[in-house]
Amino acid sequence: MGKYTRTKISLLVLGVVLLATGGWLYFRRPQPVDIAAYVPESALGYLEINNLPQLVTNLTATRGWQQLAPVYGVSDKLGYLAQAEKFGWLAGLTGNNEAAVFAEAQVAIVVTGLEARGEAVKPRFALVLASPGNAKALQAVIEKRLPELAGNLLGQTKLKTEEQAGMPVSVFQSVADAQKELLSTRLDDAWILANNADSMLDCLNAKLGRQPAMANNFYRQQARPAVGENAAAFGFVTAEGVKRLLRFGTYVASGGVVGKAALAGAVGEVFTEFSNRTCDGMAYGASFESGANGLEVVDRYLTLFKPELTDKLKTVVKANSTEAAALGVIPAAAREVTIYNVAQPSQTLEELEKAISARVDVAQSFLLHQFVLGMREAAFGAKASELTNAAIGDEIASFNLTKEAQNRVWLIAARDRAMLAKLGENILTQFQDKKIASINREAVSGYELLVSTEPTRGATVFVGNFLALGQRDQLLRLIEIHRNGQILKASAQFKLTSRPTGIAPSLSFTSIKDESNDLMIALARLTGLSVIPANVAALDQLPLAASATSINERGLAVETRSPFGNLPFLVSLVAGSNPQQ
Repeated sequence: MGKYTRTKISLLVLGVVLLATGGWLYFRRPQPVDIAAYVPESALGYLEINNLPQLVTNLTATRGWQQLAPVYGVSDKLGYLAQAEKFGWLAGLTGNNEAAVFAEAQVAIVVTGLEARGEAVKPRFALVLASPGNAKALQAVIEKRLPELAGNLLGQTKLKTEEQAGMPVSVFQSVADAQKELLSTRLDDAWILANNADSMLDCLNAKLGRQPAMANNFYRQQARPAVGENAAAFGFVTAEGVKRLLRFGTYVASGGVVGKAALAGAVGEVFTEFSNRTCDGMAYGASFESGANGLEVVDRYLTLFKPELTDKLKTVVKANSTEAAALGVIPAAAREVTIYNVAQPSQTLEELEKAISARVDVAQSFLLHQFVLGMREAAFGAKASELTNAAIGDEIASFNLTKEAQNRVWLIAARDRAMLAKLGENILTQFQDKKIASINREAVSGYELLVSTEPTRGATVFVGNFLALGQRDQLLRLIEIHRNGQILKASAQFKLTSRPTGIAPSLSFTSIKDESNDLMIALARLTGLSVIPANVAALDQLPLAASATSINERGLAVETRSPFGNLPFLVSLVAGSNPQQ
């Protein structure tokens, strides 16, 4: 046999060996698990991320990241995390435990309950980190990182060991506050952390099959495709969780106009009962998709209603097919904008009231009706719906130029300008304790500004076909901005914004400048950078976050497109939990 032939045979054998070895390694790669199997079905809700490296890879490919990361000096800080997606699964063979764990990491954040202590609300939660096939490496990571994590979260701690569901559980208790603790255990190739014993026990029992798990929840399974079957992040809130959220939401909303309406406190129970009878849960999905300016985050929310309610709402809430005219009035400098672009908005509110009333008992229906009457009187100084129906056009919008809620400005389209002007005067002269205020009229650059002598009632002015309501100083800013043509529709930032497709009865646009700055600062600090830039001009070039709310065949759907989605909020939780910062 010649030398050339022997060389070819050797190369062929080497190729076969390499191919066989590569195939063996590849097929030994652990497959993802359904992490919802660790989540008890009794939980209020949970959020899962099934591929952390892929999420980081997508994040670093977004246009928003590419605009901001170089300025904050974090362009290369997440690169090693992204590389784990490609090569980290091999790290376990070389002894790099943390890389091996991270490469296969799946995460679930589970909220099992809420504790209300006065005005403070403390969630009972657990965090599950699963790394399929990496039980040994995971144990090494726990032994190395758990004491450090407990110290960062709780300060000085004392450690004890107890048993739950037949598993040893490490309990770190804060020396300064015995009510604060961190529980930890490993179940096969999953690390479970919790801030209370009940959450830990529920997660263990769910995985061990001793109580129902969220993985088998019928409504979760139905909702997942609607918000993205392969979403980078997925969350689900049970019907009980939605009811609890409504109860807290009503409490928060009890200020302002809602708080001034009669029976504002009692109506919370109406919505709670309505939710109990009509809602099957709420789902969330976050995906990375191509938009007008490159890769962006698309968040989808779906509140699951009973089919008969969904059919009713689709006939009640009818979106206008034309673009919202308020976009030509709202200032480009607005921080947050909401537009209700529906036919007969006042009548739509009445029909929504009827839809809710038909699904609660008689006493609650009466309470709701009295509440709506109180809201109409508090907001418009009018009890009769006929007046508002005839006066108000097919569009209502609101915006804020500052962070302060009291500075919000409302825009009401005129169906009958004279009647709407009369409603405006009612608003300025009537308020909750039935006192009658008077009106001061001011001429400002060709606009007639009406100002109530009662400060809480604010002022009104017609801008185009819209009656603007708000504080006098905010309306003066609106007049000046509108005269200069600095409107949202014409702004460069708005033109960069990717808007959800389709016709929706409710649209919102929000500046993410502050949240994006907080995100980058938090990442810079988490990665050890000490020099943080200020007044970053690139923040002003970010598109707005755009949301559309509509009714589909499954329920109430919200789609939001933005550079970073909910990531700033999630990172703020991680960064804010460290008392050393």
